[in-house]
Amino acid sequence: MKKIQRKHEQRMLTYAITNDGHFVNVDDVKTGQECGCICPACKEPLVAKNKGTVRVHHFAHLSGTECGLAYESMLHLLAKERVQNAFLNANFFNLDFEYRSYCPKNEQCKYVKYDDCYSSKRKHFNLKEFYDRCAQEIAYDGIKRRSDLKLYSSTFPQRPPIYIEFCVTNASEKQKLHSGNKIIECIIEDISDIDKIISKGFIEDKQREDEYGQMSESKVKIYGFKNSDYKNEGKNVEIVFSRYVLYKSGKTRCFQDSCKCKELKRSDRYSIYEVSFHTPVSFDIYEYAKYLGYDKFHIPNCLLCKNYVNSYNGMEKICRLYKHLQLSRNEKFDTSRAKECHCYSFNQEEYESLIKKGVDIPFNEIL
Repeated sequence: MKKIQRKHEQRMLTYAITNDGHFVNVDDVKTGQECGCICPACKEPLVAKNKGTVRVHHFAHLSGTECGLAYESMLHLLAKERVQNAFLNANFFNLDFEYRSYCPKNEQCKYVKYDDCYSSKRKHFNLKEFYDRCAQEIAYDGIKRRSDLKLYSSTFPQRPPIYIEFCVTNASEKQKLHSGNKIIECIIEDISDIDKIISKGFIEDKQREDEYGQMSESKVKIYGFKNSDYKNEGKNVEIVFSRYVLYKSGKTRCFQDSCKCKELKRSDRYSIYEVSFHTPVSFDIYEYAKYLGYDKFHIPNCLLCKNYVNSYNGMEKICRLYKHLQLSRNEKFDTSRAKECHCYSFNQEEYESLIKKGVDIPFNEIL
């Protein structure tokens, strides 16, 4: 019951607007109707309940009917006023965000990776070194929208300004956030969020996993700032792929493999051709890969012969002419004997079907 009461009290109207337009705390006005305050949302008269010793001091509507937008409007107006005053009166106002340096090939890379292809560091700026003015409800550059706050420089008017948006219930419009302007969006859920900005500045936190396994996003997000580059030549992460290997004998292998992305090389010095398929699953890859090797070197192999079929038990392959060729079914079958076999018949139909069909997986030769 106490938890429910505290949750309710957290959303009480503790600030209001005076008749002459000032924003005031409930403890700074007279009690009851003499407070001379109105609701920041509906502009109806309020009464100040600031004499009690049990419940949180707060404003209530004189009519007795609560306004559903009162608390959200209070937070929005309070954020603008308090952050503006804090910025103008401070010598230091922090901007802190994560800066990522990506691998130059990050956008084109098709490998399956176990790690992120970037390194990160925190960047810190004292906004007061660049901006000395902060105004409310100023129009954006280039779009017909107004910002909650605008930071700008009176000594360097050509310096691009920073626009501040406080979101209490409605998120900022995408057109605004991606307009190319420098924007700091702040999610305000209660007064403590405003206090955090005033005491610590604008801090864009990393995503964190909460107790329920959900990723919690930062309450401060930046747009239009340079917060990344693609110059990280030293990034070297673990990748997984399917490797196809061809030997002079015509024998082949296809298996799952892994290595560091910048250390990918041939697996066997005796191989004549190797291909990496950007998938950790080699199922259905081998049938296609064996014809890639054939296209390259045209080495006969039983795997490419239409006489090499599934055995009766379906567990292995067998030459259906084994009796005619006097092959023992018990010996380990050597697929490279196709080079000397007078019955070898290249499976042209399967070749054309598989090559035409291709695979939906990127691959490249390993040189």
